[in-house]
Amino acid sequence: MLNDYFSGLVETIFQHDGTIDKFMGDAILAVFGSPEADPNQHEKAVRAALAMQASIRAANERRTARGLPTCDIGIGIHSGEVLHGFIGTADRLEFTVIGESVNRASRYCSGAGKGEIVISSEVFEHVFRLVQAEKTSIATKHEGDLVAYRVRQLKE
Repeated sequence: MLNDYFSGLVETIFQHDGTIDKFMGDAILAVFGSPEADPNQHEKAVRAALAMQASIRAANERRTARGLPTCDIGIGIHSGEVLHGFIGTADRLEFTVIGESVNRASRYCSGAGKGEIVISSEVFEHVFRLVQAEKTSIATKHEGDLVAYRVRQLKE
Protein backbone atom coordinates (compact mmCIF):
# COMPACT_ATOMS: atom_id res chain seq x y z
CA MET A 1 0.00 0.00 0.00
CA LEU A 2 2.76 2.46 0.92
CA ASN A 3 4.62 1.77 -2.32
CA ASP A 4 1.42 2.50 -4.25
CA TYR A 5 1.12 5.91 -2.59
CA PHE A 6 4.85 6.66 -2.53
CA SER A 7 5.25 6.29 -6.30
CA GLY A 8 2.94 9.25 -6.97
CA LEU A 9 4.28 11.30 -4.08
CA VAL A 10 7.91 10.87 -5.05
CA GLU A 11 7.19 11.74 -8.68
CA THR A 12 5.43 14.90 -7.52
CA ILE A 13 8.34 15.91 -5.28
CA PHE A 14 10.80 15.43 -8.15
CA GLN A 15 8.57 17.44 -10.53
CA HIS A 16 8.92 20.39 -8.13
CA ASP A 17 12.72 20.07 -7.82
CA GLY A 18 12.63 18.44 -4.41
CA THR A 19 14.98 15.74 -3.17
CA ILE A 20 13.98 12.70 -1.16
CA ASP A 21 16.16 12.63 1.94
CA LYS A 22 14.64 9.45 3.35
CA PHE A 23 11.60 7.32 3.93
CA MET A 24 10.76 6.97 7.61
CA GLY A 25 8.12 4.30 7.92
CA ASP A 26 5.05 5.84 6.32
CA ALA A 27 6.63 9.30 6.06
CA ILE A 28 8.84 11.02 3.50
CA LEU A 29 11.43 13.65 4.36
CA ALA A 30 11.74 15.80 1.25
CA VAL A 31 14.15 18.71 0.92
CA PHE A 32 13.92 21.75 -1.33
CA GLY A 33 16.85 24.09 -1.92
CA SER A 34 19.54 21.70 -0.66
CA PRO A 35 22.22 20.79 -1.50
CA GLU A 36 21.81 23.29 -4.37
CA ALA A 37 20.44 26.68 -3.32
CA ASP A 38 17.09 27.57 -4.90
CA PRO A 39 15.53 31.02 -4.42
CA ASN A 40 12.10 29.51 -5.19
CA GLN A 41 12.37 26.63 -2.71
CA HIS A 42 9.48 27.80 -0.53
CA GLU A 43 7.06 28.14 -3.43
CA LYS A 44 8.16 24.82 -4.90
CA ALA A 45 7.68 23.05 -1.57
CA VAL A 46 4.15 24.42 -1.17
CA ARG A 47 3.23 23.64 -4.78
CA ALA A 48 4.61 20.12 -4.30
CA ALA A 49 2.51 19.70 -1.13
CA LEU A 50 -0.66 20.75 -2.93
CA ALA A 51 0.13 18.36 -5.79
CA MET A 52 0.91 15.60 -3.30
CA GLN A 53 -2.53 15.97 -1.71
CA ALA A 54 -4.05 15.76 -5.21
CA SER A 55 -1.99 12.62 -5.85
CA ILE A 56 -3.33 11.06 -2.65
CA ARG A 57 -6.92 11.88 -3.62
CA ALA A 58 -6.41 10.28 -7.06
CA ALA A 59 -4.80 7.19 -5.55
CA ASN A 60 -7.66 6.90 -3.06
CA GLU A 61 -10.20 6.99 -5.91
CA ARG A 62 -8.34 4.20 -7.75
CA ARG A 63 -7.97 2.13 -4.60
CA THR A 64 -11.62 2.59 -3.60
CA ALA A 65 -12.74 1.46 -7.06
CA ARG A 66 -10.71 -1.74 -6.58
CA GLY A 67 -12.01 -2.30 -3.05
CA LEU A 68 -8.61 -1.60 -1.47
CA PRO A 69 -7.95 0.32 1.77
CA THR A 70 -7.14 4.02 1.52
CA CYS A 71 -5.36 6.59 3.64
CA ASP A 72 -4.88 10.33 3.94
CA ILE A 73 -1.76 12.29 4.78
CA GLY A 74 -0.83 15.46 6.59
CA ILE A 75 2.06 17.54 5.28
CA GLY A 76 4.20 19.93 7.32
CA ILE A 77 6.66 22.41 5.82
CA HIS A 78 9.33 24.45 7.57
CA SER A 79 12.47 26.18 6.35
CA GLY A 80 15.75 27.12 7.91
CA GLU A 81 19.40 26.29 7.96
CA VAL A 82 20.42 22.64 7.95
CA LEU A 83 23.66 20.76 7.84
CA HIS A 84 23.73 18.51 4.82
CA GLY A 85 26.35 15.90 4.21
CA PHE A 86 27.30 12.29 4.67
CA ILE A 87 26.42 10.93 8.09
CA GLY A 88 27.23 7.46 9.38
CA THR A 89 30.20 5.14 9.45
CA ALA A 90 32.62 3.70 6.92
CA ASP A 91 30.26 0.70 6.62
CA ARG A 92 27.13 2.76 5.96
CA LEU A 93 26.99 6.41 4.97
CA GLU A 94 23.87 8.37 4.09
CA PHE A 95 23.62 11.81 2.56
CA THR A 96 21.10 13.59 4.78
CA VAL A 97 20.10 16.84 6.43
CA ILE A 98 20.22 17.40 10.16
CA GLY A 99 19.60 20.29 12.52
CA GLU A 100 16.93 22.13 14.42
CA SER A 101 15.09 23.03 11.21
CA VAL A 102 14.64 19.34 10.40
CA ASN A 103 13.28 18.75 13.92
CA ARG A 104 10.94 21.73 13.58
CA ALA A 105 9.67 20.45 10.21
CA SER A 106 8.76 17.21 11.97
CA ARG A 107 6.67 19.19 14.49
CA TYR A 108 4.71 20.83 11.67
CA CYS A 109 4.20 17.48 10.01
CA SER A 110 2.88 16.02 13.27
CA GLY A 111 0.55 19.00 13.60
CA ALA A 112 -1.00 18.49 10.18
CA GLY A 113 -4.26 16.57 10.15
CA LYS A 114 -5.48 14.25 7.42
CA GLY A 115 -5.56 16.10 4.11
CA GLU A 116 -3.92 19.21 5.59
CA ILE A 117 -0.84 21.20 4.67
CA VAL A 118 0.63 23.12 7.59
CA ILE A 119 3.45 25.60 7.07
CA SER A 120 5.59 27.57 9.49
CA SER A 121 5.71 31.35 9.73
CA GLU A 122 9.12 31.23 8.06
CA VAL A 123 7.61 29.57 5.00
CA PHE A 124 4.48 31.75 5.06
CA GLU A 125 6.66 34.88 4.83
CA HIS A 126 7.78 33.66 1.39
CA VAL A 127 4.46 32.39 0.02
CA PHE A 128 1.74 34.61 1.52
CA ARG A 129 1.06 36.18 -1.89
CA LEU A 130 0.67 32.71 -3.42
CA VAL A 131 -1.64 30.86 -1.01
CA GLN A 132 -4.90 31.17 0.84
CA ALA A 133 -4.10 30.13 4.38
CA GLU A 134 -5.49 30.49 7.87
CA LYS A 135 -3.40 31.16 10.93
CA THR A 136 -3.45 28.50 13.62
CA SER A 137 -1.10 26.98 16.18
CA ILE A 138 0.43 23.60 16.84
CA ALA A 139 0.92 22.27 20.35
CA THR A 140 4.29 20.65 21.03
CA LYS A 141 5.56 18.81 24.09
CA HIS A 142 8.69 20.83 24.77
CA GLU A 143 8.46 24.00 22.70
CA GLY A 144 5.00 25.25 23.55
CA ASP A 145 2.62 26.30 20.81
CA LEU A 146 4.10 27.05 17.40
CA VAL A 147 2.48 29.54 15.03
CA ALA A 148 1.38 27.80 11.87
CA TYR A 149 -0.69 28.36 8.75
CA ARG A 150 -3.07 25.84 7.17
CA VAL A 151 -2.79 26.17 3.41
CA ARG A 152 -6.17 25.90 1.73
CA GLN A 153 -5.26 26.51 -1.91
CA LEU A 154 -3.39 28.72 -4.32
CA LYS A 155 -4.79 32.21 -4.79
CA GLU A 156 -6.49 32.93 -8.09
